[in-house]
Amino acid sequence: MINHFSVLGVKPSAKEDDIKKAYKRLSNKYHPDKLLGASEDEKQRAGAELQRVKKAYEVLSDAKLRNAFIKDFNNVIVTDPAAAMRELWDQYYS
Repeated sequence: MINHFSVLGVKPSAKEDDIKKAYKRLSNKYHPDKLLGASEDEKQRAGAELQRVKKAYEVLSDAKLRNAFIKDFNNVIVTDPAAAMRELWDQYYS
């Protein structure tokens, strides 16, 4: 399960304004049109990261979705820690 708080770089106690600021900062950073001189591969990776940022903002900016996410995230039981670590590794290094 993706931790939307870590995607945006905010704490779970972050206020709506902090979430919006983090979203704007990251969307500017990863928007492919803002990456002048970057290769197509870099733009593609940035586009994928931008989608993660958008999804995180979509969840955390809506009070109902945020509460449901927090509830689900707190109830996650990792049955296969090795698979969970591979998933995390792949998210950040592939």
